[in-house]
Amino acid sequence: MKTVGNPKALARLTERVRHLTPDAPRKWGKMNVQQMLSHLARSMEWLLGDGEARTPWDDRPSAIIKFFAFRVPLPWPKGIPNPNDPASVDVAAEEFESLRDRVVGGLEGMARWESSERTPPHPAFGHLTTWEWQRWAFKHADHHLKQFGA
Repeated sequence: MKTVGNPKALARLTERVRHLTPDAPRKWGKMNVQQMLSHLARSMEWLLGDGEARTPWDDRPSAIIKFFAFRVPLPWPKGIPNPNDPASVDVAAEEFESLRDRVVGGLEGMARWESSERTPPHPAFGHLTTWEWQRWAFKHADHHLKQFGA
């Protein structure tokens, strides 16, 4: 299964990020490409210790849903509500290149990530292992890159 801990999967994922353009049209959802990049960057920076706290979800998925999210090689569903609502964040088009660099840096940081007892719980999935965090980073980025045809 692909994770950002796999150098080939990481390289392909970062290549997809680098090929995004500021005017990439979305295929679904409400975010524009800058908001999506901001969402990805902020989510990884939060874990890596460089970002703000995340709002926990009221209802965390069951262990069965967590299993499917990480272990079953199917795409994540579209339109899952997020209490942090990334589509409500104002992001200037001029921030595109900086955001793209932050996402690549976050993916590379997640590739080196080793969870510890100080790791905050994921807002939806709770405590995750290193492999689960690296799988989450891959699946989360892949999901949103597909949202913009990348």
